[in-house]
Amino acid sequence: MKYFRKSALIILSFILIFLSAGYMAAQGPGSRELVILFTHDLHSYFLPHRVLTEEGQSEERGGFAKLAYIIKEQRIYHGNKAIRLDAGDFSMGTLFHTSFMSEASELLLMGQMGYDVTTFGNHDFDFGTAGLAQMLRAAKAKGKALPGIVASNIEVDKKTEEGKALQQAFEEYPVTPYKLLERNKVRIGIFGLLGKDAASDTPFAKSIRFTDQVSAAKRVVKILLKKEKVDMIICLSHSGTYRAAPGEKDKIISEDELLAQKVPEIDVIVSGHTHTVLAKPIKIGKTVIVSSGRYGEHLGILRVYHTKNKPLRVASYELRNITSGIPDDRLVSEAVQEYKDIVNARFLAPYRLSFEQVIAESDFNMETIVSAYEKPREMGLGNLIADSYRYAVQKAEGPKYEYVHVSFEPLGLIRESFQKGRITTEDVFQVLSLGIGKDGIPGYPLMAFYVTGKELKDILEVEASVAPLKKIGAHLQVSGVKFTFNPHRILFDRVTQVSVRNERGDYEPLEYEKLYRICSNMYAAGMIGYVSKVTYRLLSITPKDKDGNKISELKQAIIYMDRSAGKERELKQWLALLQYLRSLPDTNRNGIPNIPAKYSAPEGRYKAVPDKSLKGRFSGGNFITTGALLVGLIILCALLLLGWLTVAKIRKLTARK
Repeated sequence: MKYFRKSALIILSFILIFLSAGYMAAQGPGSRELVILFTHDLHSYFLPHRVLTEEGQSEERGGFAKLAYIIKEQRIYHGNKAIRLDAGDFSMGTLFHTSFMSEASELLLMGQMGYDVTTFGNHDFDFGTAGLAQMLRAAKAKGKALPGIVASNIEVDKKTEEGKALQQAFEEYPVTPYKLLERNKVRIGIFGLLGKDAASDTPFAKSIRFTDQVSAAKRVVKILLKKEKVDMIICLSHSGTYRAAPGEKDKIISEDELLAQKVPEIDVIVSGHTHTVLAKPIKIGKTVIVSSGRYGEHLGILRVYHTKNKPLRVASYELRNITSGIPDDRLVSEAVQEYKDIVNARFLAPYRLSFEQVIAESDFNMETIVSAYEKPREMGLGNLIADSYRYAVQKAEGPKYEYVHVSFEPLGLIRESFQKGRITTEDVFQVLSLGIGKDGIPGYPLMAFYVTGKELKDILEVEASVAPLKKIGAHLQVSGVKFTFNPHRILFDRVTQVSVRNERGDYEPLEYEKLYRICSNMYAAGMIGYVSKVTYRLLSITPKDKDGNKISELKQAIIYMDRSAGKERELKQWLALLQYLRSLPDTNRNGIPNIPAKYSAPEGRYKAVPDKSLKGRFSGGNFITTGALLVGLIILCALLLLGWLTVAKIRKLTARK
């Protein structure tokens, strides 16, 4: 028996040696294995969160402690072959980001989890230039191990005070154009980019300019190859991939696909910003593009073989689901709890709130944000949010309340949805988590001002005409107004019918000269200038006071909460939603307000009414349609004249013969 076991072991050893030799031979001489562990768009989601599966089941996903456990497991298994990377937007999305400037908890936790390198996403600039500088200084002061930060297409204006402060913070941290790593005897150059679409969503990045990412990539790649003599190049790109939906005729080429086409020397692009989940990598030339979704719901694991002077070979690709069954890393879990205590004490306590405090409950699942982003539309959730603004402004202004006719919320600023069951403070904040106010406190404040009826129609044209130009961000959720539009009409004149709710609750036809008070958050109000720009001033909106006078600065329109304490506090949009939820009826008499069934689906507050007839396309048109008709008529007359002259000339030549 003993002899048999010994013989079996020897045979097994020979088999393993043979298989191993054959396997290595298949990779080719000089081939070296590397394992790239990657995430992006973590958005401060330190704790697990609930998601709805395609089957409609609620499932817990993510959580830094569980993500850390898998990262550590992979590092132990793969040793010095593993690289841990993140492609930006590590902040802004949960209550944890409220301590961004003072605690730098995102970077400190990423350092504790073992990340080697990250880059900036557009939301990492949401606290402004000064806020980002403050966060980097805090991270440097508190952190023992921090991830490297690469940013290759950012130019800081050193002439301004805030620019000087940021540049100094960049140097101290340091933030660099690229970083060099060596894994398994492969010299790797890593650099970071922020794409055009992401750069357009950085309204608070003052004294900063984002240069063209392709030009920046070419410049850095040249340095990495010629000067640094790297074997492999990885780009952390916060630009995004977009895959054509089923049934779409033309494939839309995303920014990162174009980057791979124009800078073919890049071996791997970790693609953030669009929250895309790529079930398999995109291959453009020799470049491999990977993307793992959002909020730490997956850890991307790309295993490759590098052979000098040969294209990278993908050995395997996996998106590991971070689920409730994964153990927590104890140290990271303890650190998250400490940051939670800080948020409870410093941010929520003044509002007499806490993380797990129950605010309301729902008997149904509301539409998921993923589905809304894939197919932008009116949502029950959007109606709930827009209604909450009108309620909260009335409550805040009390006896001095001026009636709000219309409120609206861009779909792109709604970040989460509500599921069946109890809804906590944490859940409410995550729905409207973005931004910072003029008071320096996280959360966009609400604003209210007056516009004419014509200008209100122009605002609604954002949904009908501007939204198709910017897929998600410009789609509107509305309250106090109903409208229809014809998608076959000329751009910026598609809204065909508008009715506005009066103080009695009745809907009346829009009056062009009448002043209407409208309400939205600070970001949306500030985008009025953007609407004017993208429409070449064909749509023009000027915020006014109740007497029709132009408001010189939008901050004059900020809505404040109770001022009895002697200090003005901005009415944040997330607080407006929370207050409205608290005001809802307790239909099952358990002491918790219930979300009404009317919010389980759209109400038809706006809808497209396609009409390709001449009357449908042109009747009742504004100056844009009239102008287009005149131009069309002139062109038609010119063509008829040209045709007549051509026929006359032919007849003349024929007569001569």
